[in-house]
Amino acid sequence: MGGSEGSTQLELAAIFVAFVVVTTLFSFVSLGAGAVGGEVPGDTGAYPVLIANESHLAPAGDIAGYSSIPVLSGTHIDTLAFAVINTGESGAVDIARATVTVMAGDYIEILSQSGDSLLRPGTWAASLPRDGDGSMPLPTGEECTIRIHLDRPIPAGTPLSVRVRLPGALPCSIAGVPGNGASSPQN
Repeated sequence: MGGSEGSTQLELAAIFVAFVVVTTLFSFVSLGAGAVGGEVPGDTGAYPVLIANESHLAPAGDIAGYSSIPVLSGTHIDTLAFAVINTGESGAVDIARATVTVMAGDYIEILSQSGDSLLRPGTWAASLPRDGDGSMPLPTGEECTIRIHLDRPIPAGTPLSVRVRLPGALPCSIAGVPGNGASSPQN
């Protein structure tokens, strides 16, 4: 008796596995049939696959580092400033849609955009005016300054990397050891 019961359970498990495999393959074939030209069918609810193309942004100079805390001036930095230029050929890009990430040693932070020109810890701002819908268009060949206020000071002389990424594009990487300034950068 014990042998036939084990055999029945093994057969049921094999049938279940075969059912899962067949339905999975059918699902992939069904989705693929509508996506022959690289398009995802609109009625599937699936997310389209986006491949990042060129960066559209390039560094325009070095990173400057400052301390907003007078006691730490010269030993630590918590404010960064650097310029980026729009190198894309498709016209203006919206800097307001960028994601800014800072990495230095064991420090990594994805910053949020400052709603105004006053930088708070963990925010970034660009030197561009906003238009009526809140965008900050940067025309092709033009540059703008991005200012960052880290959420905590890092030692001066620490190599760091800043990545500015526009949606659908490769990130613009600015790396180096920021020069330490005596006072905060001005707009």
